[in-house]
Amino acid sequence: MKPIFVKGLVGLVVLLPLIGILPSTFAFNPRLLDTLTTTITMIVAVTLLNHLIGYGAGKAIAFKTGRTTRLMELLISLPLFLPVLLLSFGLYLTWIRLGLADQFLGVLLVLLLPTLPYTIRIYTNGFQTLGEQMMEQMVLIEPNRFKRFFFLTGPMMRSSLQSVTLLVTVIALSQYALVTLIGGGVVRMIALEAFPLYSGNSLGAAKEATIWLIALPFWIYFVQLILFFIWVQLVRRLLDGRYDSARK
Repeated sequence: MKPIFVKGLVGLVVLLPLIGILPSTFAFNPRLLDTLTTTITMIVAVTLLNHLIGYGAGKAIAFKTGRTTRLMELLISLPLFLPVLLLSFGLYLTWIRLGLADQFLGVLLVLLLPTLPYTIRIYTNGFQTLGEQMMEQMVLIEPNRFKRFFFLTGPMMRSSLQSVTLLVTVIALSQYALVTLIGGGVVRMIALEAFPLYSGNSLGAAKEATIWLIALPFWIYFVQLILFFIWVQLVRRLLDGRYDSARK
């Protein structure tokens, strides 16, 4: 088969389902404004938590062996083997006792269940790709861990950082059941707007909400591309400045 035909076929398969959701007229729904604000805030918070926890856990697992490490991997991967909704029922009862049910923080924490295992696995693979010797050399080059991450580890693990951000965004956006259960309809995310509208008579509003569901991952992806580009360019300039100063 010719490559052009294959690309056209893949493009058709991807674009064909999207044709049905294109509205004939597009008018911004004011009700979606608060929902979009909550959704974006939730995605940013969940992504940051995934990066903070996944980075440390992935680094710890990547270069250690033994029963403890295998047990950690098993516990971390447990949400992948069990239905997340099943685990959420137990968490929901706990959240009620702690006062986290129907709260932003409660939804934020429960969204770690379907996202954190993937994040840790991505970081583990990223650190294993770099290798333990490379990590040791980075420590010798820059002892300060924050500067080491900014100048060395971060740019070298750029693909892992981007993958985590995009994956967490897509998973968090698609969690209708979890957000409904833990948020109780109080914490409104874009998925909670889209799905009920399809069962009602507001097909135009449902299509608009669906477009936002599709557009948000693309928007976040391009924003992070710009941020990473600025980061890499800044690192290069700072390192070039250090090199020029050392030569003088």
